[in-house]
Amino acid sequence: MFRLFICIWLPNEVAKELIKLKKELEKTDIKGKFVEEENIHITISFLGNVNSDKLNEVKMKMNESVKDMDEFHVNLGCLRLIPNENYIRVIGINANSEEIRKLIRVVGDKVGGKFHEETKITLCRVKNIPDKKLLKEFIEKNRNVNIGSFHVKEISLVKSVLTKSGPKYETIHKTGLRKK
Repeated sequence: MFRLFICIWLPNEVAKELIKLKKELEKTDIKGKFVEEENIHITISFLGNVNSDKLNEVKMKMNESVKDMDEFHVNLGCLRLIPNENYIRVIGINANSEEIRKLIRVVGDKVGGKFHEETKITLCRVKNIPDKKLLKEFIEKNRNVNIGSFHVKEISLVKSVLTKSGPKYETIHKTGLRKK
């Protein structure tokens, strides 16, 4: 049994910008689960627990789902506060692109799993906000932050192993998108 999800890994230079922002967020003394630097990604679909005998079928469906999809650009920017600014449970960054929403729909429909077309990169899952003023200042300063953009060339099937020190991710399959 494998715990799996499909994602887009970020290029190092983009991930570094997100890490800088995450470190700023950590200074607000917010209590929560911050995403490990090596785990920053855009989730396409969360498949959950999958039997090992279904792994090849998942890979095949993943390959098939994107065979007609072209590579594309994604812009990362603007804070995402979920569910809303008055009751924050997740803090992330929007991943803006019509193509990414299409990719999520196509992969989700073909491969399955849980997916949301409103994409974001999670920075922190919030448990408690001891100093609301500090967090509000961070939000005002970074509400319209521009992290940058990058070219999406492939999607990855990732195995997630939960440990006490956080999840450990391992890419077990990659599928390329069509070159334009």
